[in-house]
Amino acid sequence: MRIYTEERYRMMHDYYGAFHVSVRQRYRLRFLVCTVLAVLAILLEIRLFTLYHDRCTAISSGNSHPASLYVPYRYDNGNDPVQEGVYRIVDEKGRIGYADEHGNTLVEPRFAFGFPFENGKAKVTDTGELEEAPGSDGEYHYWESDDWYYIDRKGQRIE
Repeated sequence: MRIYTEERYRMMHDYYGAFHVSVRQRYRLRFLVCTVLAVLAILLEIRLFTLYHDRCTAISSGNSHPASLYVPYRYDNGNDPVQEGVYRIVDEKGRIGYADEHGNTLVEPRFAFGFPFENGKAKVTDTGELEEAPGSDGEYHYWESDDWYYIDRKGQRIE
């Protein structure tokens, strides 16, 4: 570590002028820059989440109901994944319906429960009860019903 004399300090000060910044000021500046960048990153993350959420829920449907009346079905701590170009939606009463990947409502929510589409059809029911899976301590549930049937992408019953 060098010890600067007063004369050398003046020479350095005159040479660097306004550009000379003390160590403390450098740390303060770094802290300020890092804080600003962290805040900007958080704001960007919030904005991107909002745009994604709006895209999933606020796209108007092809029917008379706007898609904002329906929200994607919540599955495994997130929105229902798109399968075969379709995902499940839920109305304010908890009924299940289906929308395409663009947010257009294909089948209005009217089912007590419905599974995702597989091979062009979905298994649905109009009755039943939500049951807790044994040993899950309330974390996992399944739908119990004696009246399951299949529908096509237009919501019509198929055999």
